[in-house]
Amino acid sequence: MNDRITIKNISADAFQNIFGWDNRFFLTFRKLITAPQILIGEYLNGTRKKYINPFTFLGIGSAIAIFVFNFFADDFLALQVDSNKQTIEMTSKIMSSRFGSDFDVESFKKDQLKLITKMNTLTLKYFNILVLLLIPIYTFIAKLVYRKPYNYAEHLVINSFIQGITFWAMTFIFVISIYTSPTIYLLSIFFSIFFYTYAYGKLYNLTIAESILKIFLFIAILLGTIIALFILSFVFGYIFAALFS
Repeated sequence: MNDRITIKNISADAFQNIFGWDNRFFLTFRKLITAPQILIGEYLNGTRKKYINPFTFLGIGSAIAIFVFNFFADDFLALQVDSNKQTIEMTSKIMSSRFGSDFDVESFKKDQLKLITKMNTLTLKYFNILVLLLIPIYTFIAKLVYRKPYNYAEHLVINSFIQGITFWAMTFIFVISIYTSPTIYLLSIFFSIFFYTYAYGKLYNLTIAESILKIFLFIAILLGTIIALFILSFVFGYIFAALFS
């Protein structure tokens, strides 16, 4: 007769599926930090049972980030505003110098802060959807920049592992920034860029100069894509409004 289901064995099964009794999660995490080229190379070449699935790894990282950001939602929104104040201040000076006394600086600052708060509230609400949307975009750009020998699906695996680590780092830095200084949170951006450069550099055996050139190209294409999507959304929004107004 099979053992009856209890809270204890449900918990044990869940823990085993997520982390594995052989510590697959922690092995994956450690190897990604210390030797990403070994883990990714082995996983892509068929050695997969000893590592956690990349999409599960990404899911755990994003789930932890969602939980922590929402638990500290007010702190998250305040931190985002603080980290963007300098940019708003600089933009307002440029706009003021261009339009002169006709430009209302204080109203501009107030409107920008409201916009940032609204955007970050939506980010918190739809964080998991954003992750699903951004990973294919990151992967496509990585395929353009780093190219062979890996195909799109293999780059998708690589990016899932990388973004999984990034979410853990971003969450950790966020918690530290709450109890220290909002500017600490900016380190999460630098970590993301550094780890992407590091992981792909190790995997492709690139020199430091080659890695830097590749990441600059990656960022340039990413920014171009974001600007293009923003322009398209604005144009379609304008056309939609004109048609149904």
